Amino acid sequence: MSTPPTHRRFPLLETAPAAISLALVAGLLNAWTLGAVGSFATVQSGNLVSIGYFLADSDHPRAWSAAASVLAFALGAFLCSLYVLWRGREQRPYSAEVLMFEVVVLAGLTAVSWAYGADPWWIAWAISFIAGVQGNAFHREAGMLYGNVAVTFVLQMAASLTGRAVGRGIDDDGQPHIRPAGAYLLVLFAFAGGGGIGFALDAVWDGSSIVSAVVALVVLFIAAATGRGPVDPAQNGSAP
Repeated sequence: MSTPPTHRRFPLLETAPAAISLALVAGLLNAWTLGAVGSFATVQSGNLVSIGYFLADSDHPRAWSAAASVLAFALGAFLCSLYVLWRGREQRPYSAEVLMFEVVVLAGLTAVSWAYGADPWWIAWAISFIAGVQGNAFHREAGMLYGNVAVTFVLQMAASLTGRAVGRGIDDDGQPHIRPAGAYLLVLFAFAGGGGIGFALDAVWDGSSIVSAVVALVVLFIAAATGRGPVDPAQNGSAP
């Protein structure tokens, strides 16, 4: 007699463990691009500020390189959005396929870097493209935005929700605050931890941060491909 499948309250890729894992991947990818070329893979606000700084300093090549990272990220998000729409029309899940795409491209970039010594800027732009894909496909945790792409909003929400919890005596809105605040804080630690771990690994063996991101993505792919119940995160759910 088979055991009936259990259903999570939220889709697999919309749970806190998935959010933390994806934030770790984002931190690892940022570690490589920041260390190799001085740009960010996912934090496009940092790249945009860099564009203004380099233009003011008349360093036009660096400004164009940072702009290319922004455009690569946007292209990844744009194409992934179309793919998600197509899979939705077909009523088919997309998470496992997107994760495997990330694994294949990042593994290929690492191999090219090691074997042929490719221009690090081209690798950084390709990583920004992958970051855009990941940011578009997986950007929610229990209906909330999280630090898969950037962390300013996550930090603001963690502090805001903690303030609401402390201020219940002033005005209680009846909503949970401590659990989501804790989830946001864990995402922040994972993002920062990924950056720190990536820098440390690359100091020993260049490209190890990307390899570590691939390993984490493989684990997520296996979970998405074999998990029961809904897997894809909500694309249009409301956030607090």
